[in-house]
Amino acid sequence: MNTTSPQKPKVKICGIRDLQTAQVCKEEGADYIGLNFAPSSPRNISVSDAQKIVELIRSQNGSPEIVFLFYKNSPEEIQSIRSILDHDLVQWIWDDPKLTSVNREELLGPRQICSYRISAPVSNKDLQFLPGEFLILDSDSREAGGGTGKIFNWDFISGIERRFLLAGGLNPENVISAIQAVKPFGVDVASGVESSPGIKDISKIIQFIRNAKSAL
Repeated sequence: MNTTSPQKPKVKICGIRDLQTAQVCKEEGADYIGLNFAPSSPRNISVSDAQKIVELIRSQNGSPEIVFLFYKNSPEEIQSIRSILDHDLVQWIWDDPKLTSVNREELLGPRQICSYRISAPVSNKDLQFLPGEFLILDSDSREAGGGTGKIFNWDFISGIERRFLLAGGLNPENVISAIQAVKPFGVDVASGVESSPGIKDISKIIQFIRNAKSAL
């Protein structure tokens, strides 16, 4: 009989832009926080504000790990930000046109998370070529790098064995049912814990993390 307790889902809160929100994420047990450097995103963060958040997180032991998100950033900008700011992982979008002709491993580093947009059923074979420690499976939106607030058909990813974070339209109200239905490695949220685009709602973040961690 296997008496091992099931692992609690990992939680990533993306688009953090201020110290208070970062501190709440840490106190509530978020596993990852995302700092979004995509120039067109309402969650875009400046290098100076990102530095303050990095210093706060690094001044305390333990999680969360710091994830830098790039989408349609120039390779030069990515290289510059990565060289200036301490971080754990780099998240990038599979179809980012700025990254089609570069050495991604050299530019993005050894610890990567590849975000892949789902618009049709996918198999393990379809995803085997994607690099990274784990994937983020998100709704399909060509205008943005994520944070659209749209749910995709979870049946499209049934049977996927690789570790992934489920993203796309999650919020405190539906995250438990999403985890129970999909059984992902973890969940990723941006707009679902906001009061308006780019403005995080502390109470929603707290409820999201607590609900996700309780969804076994």
